[in-house]
Amino acid sequence: METYTLSLALVDFLPVLFAAIGLSFVACMAAHVNLRQGQVAALGVFLTVAGGLSKATWKLVMALTQSQVNLTLLDDALFVLMAPGYTLIAWSVWQTARSVRRQKTFHVWIPPAVLIALTFASSISLYVVNPSSPRWERVLLSITVLATTVTGILLIIFAFRQNMLLAGWLFILNMAGVFILNSMARMEQTIALQWIEQSINALAWLVFGFAASMMHQYVRNNFGMDSGHTSQAVSA
Repeated sequence: METYTLSLALVDFLPVLFAAIGLSFVACMAAHVNLRQGQVAALGVFLTVAGGLSKATWKLVMALTQSQVNLTLLDDALFVLMAPGYTLIAWSVWQTARSVRRQKTFHVWIPPAVLIALTFASSISLYVVNPSSPRWERVLLSITVLATTVTGILLIIFAFRQNMLLAGWLFILNMAGVFILNSMARMEQTIALQWIEQSINALAWLVFGFAASMMHQYVRNNFGMDSGHTSQAVSA
């Protein structure tokens, strides 16, 4: 069982805060272009942040009780909430980018809802077959990583297409930090290594927040809110 110091557990709330701020700017950006897509993103942000808070709270309880109280539901909630949350965010960002480019958009809720349902059906089936196996969680982890990566790539592409070079590079820096953390997660988790991971995580989401705020302001200045209806295709 992992051991956490109180200071380390408290610092874990920083990247959650920075991510919440940055993702909220993304949701507001989507809402400015299309109100219904903003609602999709807002729900995604809520689920994602709730997952991060659950994990951070689990670490805090572990630190306060010297690992004597292990609230596994809070630990498991990380990917249970983040998988659907980031799926919704990725879908909304893609639809928003297409709306800005006057390309055809698709149904607001059905495609991400179907993907989320299939994800949970697969995860639950694996859990029922073998509750002690981590395979059910790996399904959720895989979807979370995929959706996070897709969201990052879409934001980077959008930033560079709109000539927001600083925002684009900050989003790249955020993705680099996420990939570094994924590789470090496979190492032996000493307290020293966890401090390095937390520092990288906080910095990665801090720069994400700055980039998202710049992109939100740019969209507000250059694109008006539509009526909420699906845009018609101008190019394939």
